Amino acid sequence: MKKSLCAAGLAVACAGAMAQSSVTVSGTVDVAARRVRNDSLGSLTSEVSGSNSTSKLIVRGTEDLGGGLSAGFFLDSTILADTGGAGGLVFWDRRSTVSVASARLGELRLGRDWVPTHLVWSGFDPFSTLGIASANTFRSFTASRALGQAFGTAPESQAANPTLRVANAVEVFAPPNLGGFYGGLIKTFGENGTTASGFTKGEGFRAGWTGSGVHVAAAQFTTRNATAGQHFRDQAYGASYDFGAGRVSLAQRRWTFGSDRTVNTQLGVVFVVGLGQIKLSVVQADQTGATAAQSANDARLVGVGYVHNLSKRTAVYAHAARVHNRGAAVFAVPGGPAVSASPTAANFFGGKASTAFETGLRLDF
Repeated sequence: MKKSLCAAGLAVACAGAMAQSSVTVSGTVDVAARRVRNDSLGSLTSEVSGSNSTSKLIVRGTEDLGGGLSAGFFLDSTILADTGGAGGLVFWDRRSTVSVASARLGELRLGRDWVPTHLVWSGFDPFSTLGIASANTFRSFTASRALGQAFGTAPESQAANPTLRVANAVEVFAPPNLGGFYGGLIKTFGENGTTASGFTKGEGFRAGWTGSGVHVAAAQFTTRNATAGQHFRDQAYGASYDFGAGRVSLAQRRWTFGSDRTVNTQLGVVFVVGLGQIKLSVVQADQTGATAAQSANDARLVGVGYVHNLSKRTAVYAHAARVHNRGAAVFAVPGGPAVSASPTAANFFGGKASTAFETGLRLDF
């Protein structure tokens, strides 16, 4: 009898502990076949990962601390599902944070996380900055030619590009019950490292409002790794309206370094059709630099796609996209024949077009 009572008491205690804390494992496996043609340089067919949703592994947990407080961690790693490899320079490349949150006061978060400008920019892109129609196609600063010397050689354009994620961050977020308003601040510390190894010195913010189908948001992140007082400034803002059968959005992202500037303007539309979605996107990259020739190096991306949901977790999709370069710009859809920004190279791509098609399967778990 005593053993039964002890066992029952232990079961109740365990149940109470489980009710106060939890750990979950989730993620996505997304693989597609892609074909890219870079004008006269020819075509290339490949298998790629994460064209509709990033292939990833997420481990997260929360603990109820009582009194309206909770603690949590979030680990998020890119998976190269087509090869089985890890996708980042570090294993938990997408996010690695620990936090304390209060429903009344907000959240304090520490670790590696997304820069606020990317969250705004990707939030208004029908393709979520993924695949061949991604609004991040013009994120390759070295391909711009106009900005190659400024952005291309600065730490901001290296592997751990702070237009996506930053390490060593301290973030504070506003509480959730503010009538549709949300916001946050971020500060990162260089720690005498380099941006290429994930050490970015900078700060930024994000703010927005949602209600009655309307969403407006703005963000900024300033990187202070450069010398001579020149800082890389990244700004993003946009607005969207959800009309029930779909959504229309308009957003802009600006990169500035010294006298060089790129302004990306995006118009997106999503239509809900039965179990699927039709996606349309146009992104214009306008560049200005120290010379008139640099200002002529613009580009435009046109993308269209269809996603058909087989269930709540599984979908098939198809995307098509075309990038048209002006002047000496050499932007291209990823996955095609190698291109060069040097006019003397045999594969110089300035002013040419890159076209692509992909189709794939996505499964969330």
